[in-house]
Amino acid sequence: MTKRIFILILSISVNLSAQKNTKSLFGNFVECYYSEKETEPILIYENLNGKVIAELETLKESNCWYKFSILESKNGWLKIENITILPSCRENTLNKNFELYKGKWILANKMKINISDLDVESKNGVKFFKKPDLNSELAYQSGKFLETELIETNGLWAKVSFIINGNKIVGWLQRKDQCAYPWTSCPYRTE
Repeated sequence: MTKRIFILILSISVNLSAQKNTKSLFGNFVECYYSEKETEPILIYENLNGKVIAELETLKESNCWYKFSILESKNGWLKIENITILPSCRENTLNKNFELYKGKWILANKMKINISDLDVESKNGVKFFKKPDLNSELAYQSGKFLETELIETNGLWAKVSFIINGNKIVGWLQRKDQCAYPWTSCPYRTE
């Protein structure tokens, strides 16, 4: 029991430190992560449909994820602003040069964005809009945690998809509801 409490406290501490230290790096961009469940390397391309210039191997270390900050998207491609590996792999060489692949491209498939780990009535939960506009109709509203697939971006909006009761839902998430921390839940923001 004591070991579990220590791990929980360590995880919370690392998460708060990671959020504080990377806020200036990522705050003004859509963020996503590459799931630890994936087995294929991440291919980095020079430009859209261009030549592969790098392969980021899947991370074998426990509690390490690639976290991407995205500049823009086009036809299933994401333009990279920067990449870090968090929370436990801070000494990775990529973290020393997080803008190494700035302006390069990755495919959107397999990139994830979570929503907060909520337990509220759906009517009080996170809104997924049909268009990247707060005045748009709702595609869905969730009061529970969801892991979503990133499809594209529009400014600070993220178009995502997920499956609920066998149905595929597609909707736009505003920036305040996007969470790119797979190792913990982002706080639910009401502003």
